[in-house]
Amino acid sequence: MQSYYQELWNKTKKYLADKVLSEGTFDNTFSEVNDVVQFKNNIIYVLVPSEYIQAKINRMHIEKINDILKNYTDEKLKFKFVCEGDIKKNETTLSSNNRLYLNHLNENHSFESFVVGESNNFAYRICLNVAEQPGFIANPLYIFGGVGLGKTHLMQAIGNYILDKDLNKKVLYVQANDFIVDYSKSTQTGSMDAFDEKYGDLDCLLVDDIQMLEIGKKSQQEFFKLFNDLFNRKKQIVITSDCPATELKGIMERLTSRFAQGMTVDIKRPDLEQRVNILRRKAMELTTKVIPDDVLYFIAQNFTDNIRELEGALNRVVGHSDVCNYSDINLEKAKDALDSLLLYKKNSAIKIENHDALLSIIADFYNISVADIISNKRKQNFVLPRHIAMYILKQYFDYPYTKIGVILGNRDHTTIMNGCSKIENEININKELKMAIDTILKKVNK
Repeated sequence: MQSYYQELWNKTKKYLADKVLSEGTFDNTFSEVNDVVQFKNNIIYVLVPSEYIQAKINRMHIEKINDILKNYTDEKLKFKFVCEGDIKKNETTLSSNNRLYLNHLNENHSFESFVVGESNNFAYRICLNVAEQPGFIANPLYIFGGVGLGKTHLMQAIGNYILDKDLNKKVLYVQANDFIVDYSKSTQTGSMDAFDEKYGDLDCLLVDDIQMLEIGKKSQQEFFKLFNDLFNRKKQIVITSDCPATELKGIMERLTSRFAQGMTVDIKRPDLEQRVNILRRKAMELTTKVIPDDVLYFIAQNFTDNIRELEGALNRVVGHSDVCNYSDINLEKAKDALDSLLLYKKNSAIKIENHDALLSIIADFYNISVADIISNKRKQNFVLPRHIAMYILKQYFDYPYTKIGVILGNRDHTTIMNGCSKIENEININKELKMAIDTILKKVNK
């Protein structure tokens, strides 16, 4: 198997030499970069002769190299470049720790894949500066904005950038409610070993949805200690929220004051042109079919709330064309594919801050799209959020089963009743499910 990954590197290297770099540039950088030393978690580790060469490749060539790799495999693989010293310092580095340490980062969330526009340009630039000099430019960095606007993407781009530059950095991304769960489990078992192992000695801590810390009063005390430890050691802290630190409710003042002492940036809703640019980039990832501008503008004009909803609509159009075996995509076919989504938006007499926001929050919480929730997909990662939506709409919004059915893709009332019953039965015995629903309700102000 190792020879397969070695062959991928050999092909990529040859392409660099033949098609991309001048002979002098190639020889100065890649002449001694030959051997694949490890493969783990979709990462191919290539040995470089010095830290200078490692830094040079990571700074100037890494994105292009990984783009070239896509020509030779359909797998989602990436190259990482390591020095012999890295391996000798810790033989287990490549097999179990550090970059392979469970950091919960989505490697697709990079600065290169983030679409920059007027609504997020300042936040993007600050995040990039933080990634280049973690712990010094803005610490903590506090990012706030509405659901699905790219806060998590930018936050994780910082973590991925730091790890791209140094494999040995310890970066951790968590949602605030996960921190609460981790701390609660540790106190219940009477041992903090697992907690300390996860949160100890970090170089960068990324905490999403810090407003959720409100539901864990004792966890706030522990987070305060962790924050101070990282800050005093000049380790980078990045936090996201749906509101400015000064507007956080239920979180102790000494924490909110520390959140506000660093740099605060906000992300607004993207304008029409930015939404179209987002769709163009996403379309390149989804299909080889040409999607005309009138289709992209139609989607961008009708799905304006957040990026997740926008991409979900495009996914539906592309998926519909594949299922129906269309050779091309035009405006008429796109409208047909989006008919149920548009009907849901049009017929919904409820204000945006009610069920529409609820679906976006649930989608964001489970890292799926609103289109996934109202679709007929039967995978568990779609079914559970869909049932939670049914339960909350009935239990807390008091919607009739028939209305919930219309909202969730024109389902019949029996399906909605069964979905609600499943959550009602499970919530009494599943603490994590209850906490997830409590978190969602806090976000939707219920």
